[in-house]
Order: sequence, then structure tokens, then C-alpha cells
Amino acid sequence: MKKLLLALSLFLSVQLVNAQKTMYFKGEWTKMNKGELFTGVFKITIDANNMVKGELLWTYLATDETNDFLSQHYKGKKGKSGIEFVEGTYTASTHDMYFEGKNKTDPYEVIGTDKYSLKLSADKKVLYGQTASEGTNEGMFYAVQVDGRSVSQQLIAAKLKLKK
Repeated sequence: MKKLLLALSLFLSVQLVNAQKTMYFKGEWTKMNKGELFTGVFKITIDANNMVKGELLWTYLATDETNDFLSQHYKGKKGKSGIEFVEGTYTASTHDMYFEGKNKTDPYEVIGTDKYSLKLSADKKVLYGQTASEGTNEGMFYAVQVDGRSVSQQLIAAKLKLKK
């Protein structure tokens, strides 16, 4: 009986691990009709209950030069990065993904946290949609699936660098 319970427990734990899906993406965030641009690599995990957790490694490239505050804030920060940690939900039947930033590692003060309303393509290769962008809903997110090894290495390197 003990062997049967042990085998059943092992089988169920393997099934739970298999039910978790991790995807890796590379993409961009910009703001409608503005010059703001961030590039990034992203690790998104969907568990068996369709709960989403992710790590978004953002790199600042450009800002809206007509905004004096942003121009001053981002002066000298081009190429600097930060990691946004997100949590949310995934609806498999519609491929809708919603998550929001819960925390960040950002010693250069180049990112904020956002709320993301996204769609995962049927083939799971593209993730796209809008972000709340401080309540304006003008944020645009687009990413394509990439090899996980490269993204994992970039995330590890960024975490080590950003801790300093």
C-alpha cells in the first residue's frame, strides 16, 4: 500500500510540474504617438491554475523629448535596465493574459510598474496588447517567443548586475 501511495504521489507531482508552462519572449514597449521606447526580454510562467508570474527585463532606449521632466529624468540613462516582477491570470479559451507589476529591481530608476492587458497568439509565439501606462491606456506591448536559454542567461546576468 505504501508503494502505491508513493507511486501515486510521484505521478501527481510530475503532472503538476508538467502543467506549468514557461515561455520566453523578446519585445518592446512604447507609448502611442510618443517617442518612448523600451526593449526587453521576458520570462512568463503559467501554472496549472492559469496564474501568471513573470520577470520582465526592460532596457531604456528613448523617451518623449517634448516632455522636459522625462528628458531630464532619463538623461544619461540610455541602455540602463530594470526588472519588473509581474503577477496575473491567463484565460486559455480566449488567450487573454492580464498581469501587473508587483515589484521591481531598478537601481537606475528607469522603469515603473504597469498593468498589462495582452493577447497570446493561438500558436503561442506572439504576445501583444496594451498597458495602462499611468491610466492613459497608451502603452503598447509587442513580443515574440524566443529561445529560453538566452533569456535565462540575460535575466541571471541582469539580476547580478542590478544587485550591485
